[in-house]
Amino acid sequence: MRRFFDHDGVPTAEAVRLLAERRAQRAAAPTTFVDPAPPVQCDTLWRGLLRDGQARVLVVRATVAVQEAAQRLGTSSDATRLLGELLVGTLLVRSALNPEERLQIYLEHQGPIGKVAVDAWQQGGIRAYVARPDADRATTGFLVGEGTLHVSRTLAAKSYSSAVQLDGDGVDDYLMNYLLGSEQILSLVRSEVSVDADGAVGHALGYLVQLMPEGKRDDIAQITANLERLPPLHEGMAEDDPDARGWVAAMMQGFAWDQVAREQVAFRCRCSRDRMLSMLSSLPAREIAELSTGVEPLELVCDYCRATYSVKPRELKAWLAEPS
Repeated sequence: MRRFFDHDGVPTAEAVRLLAERRAQRAAAPTTFVDPAPPVQCDTLWRGLLRDGQARVLVVRATVAVQEAAQRLGTSSDATRLLGELLVGTLLVRSALNPEERLQIYLEHQGPIGKVAVDAWQQGGIRAYVARPDADRATTGFLVGEGTLHVSRTLAAKSYSSAVQLDGDGVDDYLMNYLLGSEQILSLVRSEVSVDADGAVGHALGYLVQLMPEGKRDDIAQITANLERLPPLHEGMAEDDPDARGWVAAMMQGFAWDQVAREQVAFRCRCSRDRMLSMLSSLPAREIAELSTGVEPLELVCDYCRATYSVKPRELKAWLAEPS
């Protein structure tokens, strides 16, 4: 009978040899993938992991979701590009931190576009809000001014919030600063969003490389050096390679890795008539009484999807008649 530990609990020479052989075999094995890969016309997010646990890579395609958010909100081309970058980045950060969490990120600042917010949750659901969707760079020269990036993480009944100053050249820098400052995670975040003059979204893609506790800064440095030799992600994501597997393999050259998980991405909204009525019912009775004096139905509009819900005055009067 084989013995892998001696009487003192120390691995035997044979055990050490077998472990080394298995590690070598695993390192030499080809990369495994989560199949099938959705076609390039479909949004998706996938995660990969280096086999020694040094780093994690995430790749997202959210073109359809960004286009729908832009159409619902009526954003200008410039606003759509900014919104797309924040939407792509939020999807990547949420999945990197905890795929089971709900993550809400918004920019609070002094720029002409005003508040920009993205809300993402399990199974890849995402929605967005823009305070002034018609803002454009041609008028003011910029969209985002000095301010703060706010992040709220929620899992089950527990939630916590944090904030970092908007420091850097754009959304990617804001998110990397947040991950490093608030989560102590060294990462590389890159988004690619193209929008034409008519507001059509050509692509909305991105990737995130996260250094894990087992990793070293040299690992990130090697991956960054590999990236410098690569074309943009959108050039590596095509009909015959919708996951950009070849592109990522070049980024991960020198490392053994596997694609380990996938989640769908889709624009959705959490609003409903019942939720809108619940918010309305929380108003003071005096305000509800004033609203109930009208003749025409009251229209409630969701800030995220622009869905409209109609409430008749008699419904409001019925609330007032209910015993408190």
